[in-house]
Amino acid sequence: MTRRTWVRIAVGIAACVLSACSVAIPEPSTSPSLDGRGAVLDAQAERIARQTFDEIDAADTAADAALLDERVSEGAALVRGVEYAVEAAGGSAPEVIVGDVQAFYTTDSDSWPRPLIGVTVPADPDDTPVVLVWSQGDAQGLYELSSWASMIPGAVLPAMPSLSTGASLLALDASGFTMTPGEAIEQYVALLNDGSDDFDQAFAPDPYREGMFQARSSLSSSAKGRGGTYTDTIEANLDESFALADAEGGALVFVQLAVTSDFNVPGAQLTLLASADKALLEGTLKSRVVYRYEDVVIVRLWPEGAETPPTVVAVGQHLVGVATS
Repeated sequence: MTRRTWVRIAVGIAACVLSACSVAIPEPSTSPSLDGRGAVLDAQAERIARQTFDEIDAADTAADAALLDERVSEGAALVRGVEYAVEAAGGSAPEVIVGDVQAFYTTDSDSWPRPLIGVTVPADPDDTPVVLVWSQGDAQGLYELSSWASMIPGAVLPAMPSLSTGASLLALDASGFTMTPGEAIEQYVALLNDGSDDFDQAFAPDPYREGMFQARSSLSSSAKGRGGTYTDTIEANLDESFALADAEGGALVFVQLAVTSDFNVPGAQLTLLASADKALLEGTLKSRVVYRYEDVVIVRLWPEGAETPPTVVAVGQHLVGVATS
């Protein structure tokens, strides 16, 4: 994650500003269980990453998401294509994701879909590592890059089982943690949607939700003052969310979120300030603009009885569309 501002929508509201700092990545645990076996070997993981980044490099050079057709999923290709369109319209360049992976984590699962996780080195000193998520849909399928998330400055990943062992792919109702993975997803999404004090204390502070709440307050006030409304709607995609057991008795929960930000002032004529947003706009802009994002949030859970609350350790915010409804 660079020292930059995340902007949710183009009415001059900054979602959040994060200061980068170094993030340590623990070495994979070398104490495998007797019967465990990782789904991916070291050489295989390195080959998957190399082929993925060869594909991304070619697409980035041509600014053509159609070239992301083997090692990158359809959803991730959509995100990259939007980044190309934003840059072509004078906006920011696509997010830099370096191909140097310092750690791989896999699962010991013999069922599908199953993930492969990679953690990159920082692109430069002002960046934090990026957590990459590949998914294999079936036994014959390729591992495809499905999402990525930048680590939050100061966040710490737990030690994970080595590739030779593989981490357990947990059911969302798995117990033994400060809350189940499913409860973490449900409560965090509820917190994002309504800012409820009931769940706010259940999670460690994080800049993702703080920025969302700040933008929501400002935009709601702006819309209300003109007789309109502003709403955020956040939904979890449970089919693409999953949890892995770490080597410290806790878990990492990978949450896929669909976020819709809707600014509506009946009778008004809205204007988009950013040329990049204009390039993405579908329809004729009048009184309403709707921004859609496919985000990923990675939440760390501690073992049951620990005093540390669930903590967001990495976030990916990915604009996928701007429309009038």
